Amino acid sequence: MIVQRIRVLSTGVLLILAVSQASLRPVTAQSPIDVVRTRNQAVERILDEAGDDVGQSDLERLKDVINSFIDFEELSRRGLGRYWDERTEQEQADFVNVFRELIRNSSVQKLSVHTADSVQYLHESINGTDATVNTVAYKHPNEIEIVYRMHKVGDEWMVFDMIVDGASTVRNYRDSFHREIAATSYSEMYAKLVRRLNENP
Repeated sequence: MIVQRIRVLSTGVLLILAVSQASLRPVTAQSPIDVVRTRNQAVERILDEAGDDVGQSDLERLKDVINSFIDFEELSRRGLGRYWDERTEQEQADFVNVFRELIRNSSVQKLSVHTADSVQYLHESINGTDATVNTVAYKHPNEIEIVYRMHKVGDEWMVFDMIVDGASTVRNYRDSFHREIAATSYSEMYAKLVRRLNENP
């Protein structure tokens, strides 16, 4: 097992992500576990370079990393669940765009960055075009289990769900979206997301 010191970004869910903008599209395909490891190393580089003075350009780099690491269309599809197929293609595209920007912005709102003493890359499991990567982040005296659910998009492995100590990001979003839609409607739920995005550009 490879142990490396990382920094863990808190976004409401735990996202351990990164690669510098220049290395988001590697020439040679990486294995799922290498993708996660590379991004963790890059996140540490960005934060180490910034030190105690994390500027807007650093935040933008981190935002770009998150957008490139996650398959937002798949996350959106799974998050909306049965309501996804009820949407037109334009509605689906609009939802993905708004959802992406909301997460892009919120991902750096809490740069109370949790410093992990180390992370262990336990193992990866590949089944065709699907994969999981199991890791454990250590911050004395706590351990945080993080499972990355990934699938292949073209030649690259992309994340569509992260399970943090048993809590699925997709499931959390789906529960929230479904509650909102059941209480009002899809249109009202979507309009609420747009308002939230406009209030926090």
